[in-house]
Amino acid sequence: MAADLSICIVNWNGKAMLLDLLASIGRQGEGLAIQTIVVDNGSADGSVGAVAGAFGEVEVIANSCNAGFGVANNQAAHRARGRYLLLLNNDTLVRAGALRTLVGFLDGHPNAVAAAPRLVGADGRTQQTVRALPTFGALLDRLLILKWTRLNRRAYREYRDGEFDPDRPAAVAQVAAAALMIRREAFEAVGGFDEGFVFGVEDVDLCARLARLGEIHYRPEVAIDHLGRVGSRANRAFVYTAYECGYARYLRKHDRRGWAVWIYKLLVTLDVPVRVALLAGSTVVNRLRGRRERAGEYGARLAAATGFLMTGMGRFWRE
Repeated sequence: MAADLSICIVNWNGKAMLLDLLASIGRQGEGLAIQTIVVDNGSADGSVGAVAGAFGEVEVIANSCNAGFGVANNQAAHRARGRYLLLLNNDTLVRAGALRTLVGFLDGHPNAVAAAPRLVGADGRTQQTVRALPTFGALLDRLLILKWTRLNRRAYREYRDGEFDPDRPAAVAQVAAAALMIRREAFEAVGGFDEGFVFGVEDVDLCARLARLGEIHYRPEVAIDHLGRVGSRANRAFVYTAYECGYARYLRKHDRRGWAVWIYKLLVTLDVPVRVALLAGSTVVNRLRGRRERAGEYGARLAAATGFLMTGMGRFWRE
């Protein structure tokens, strides 16, 4: 049966948040024909059984392992019957009226291929989800061995901050896929997510390709609650490596200068040992000063950077 909207949710060990999200979707009652699809990436917390028991109408795809964010969303999109796809993180809550308003916006703006709401954190503040597309210079400013030079500071600020006004609707270059509504035919036309991105940067790549078909809009009058990065904070080593590989893959795909990605890889390789040394020093100093919380934070970042240096570098260079 056809639907107005197919909601695609990827889950990994987020049972409690996922159940809350599904309950918020069920309270919409907005006259929309909604299909909800959950793709579970091998959770060990009973997520699949809990969804089946509490929300029998929700379609569940149970993967045996963590297939990745892009792969899982593509699985959901292949099963979708809606005119629109809504990509939703499992740590979001849908406010009343949000779905109807986004659908209405896309219905009334045929030049728009996608629309995203305002995301509101647990602290009540609007999260910055809109950015420009990353450039070679902006990515170089992430590196400690170059950051002190300030040569790429302007490029990085234009990428991260730009002219984002959280209260002003606008056509934008990219927006986070934590909550993003897309015309299904546009998603299919660009081939969906590039499954070579394991976790991170895949939404940037998707927006870059969608923008060739039409406009991507930020709609602040629509709000969705977003707890934010709960799963990623629990697995920092995986996320660190995945993001570094993602940035390299993005450069290879979208920077026409073939040398840019190789220079970036070389500089990242030189930067990581410096980062590890500085994080190790910061961890030790804070422990000696009795700052346990700060020492723990630096220690977690140290473990992630060390993991990338020791085991993730090979994959990084293959991108």
